[in-house]
Amino acid sequence: MGQAIIRFGELKVEKFETGNVNSWIVFSPLPYSKQHSSGLDGTVAISATPTVEIIDADLDVAIPPQYTYAYSIATDNKIKLAFDKNMYADKSSALESIKCISITYELGDLEVNGNNYFLIVRNSLGEEIHRTVPQTLDQTKVVISTFDDTRSVDAGGFLKYELVRDYIVK
Repeated sequence: MGQAIIRFGELKVEKFETGNVNSWIVFSPLPYSKQHSSGLDGTVAISATPTVEIIDADLDVAIPPQYTYAYSIATDNKIKLAFDKNMYADKSSALESIKCISITYELGDLEVNGNNYFLIVRNSLGEEIHRTVPQTLDQTKVVISTFDDTRSVDAGGFLKYELVRDYIVK
């Protein structure tokens, strides 16, 4: 099986929660990741910051002092990143501080899904602003031309298009 690297800033935020001890951010599932069985299988590594892997039930338990963050990934393949709730004032400051931190993870066993592709549109900061459902290349061209024709790039920077083959994780 292969590996992939993605930054927190490239993942969609699904939820921000505050508990008694910690706050945590729930991100969308890691793309094409192998199926995880627990929060402790060791196949995910977060770079550039002291982190510890935990199980979902421990998201609101005090993080050991030698770590800045605790993370969990379970069968839903959603990564949950926990931190002391006094560390950041709000969701946006937390996201700003981690957006460039990368996550390395194992890919699942991938099988091509027909002649379909995903189109991912990113702004000039590298943040995902749009993602299509699986579609053909002809449909993708229409989406690109629509974005190019309807968006004023002088006000919002340039757009970057990423075309990814659609796979099914077996």
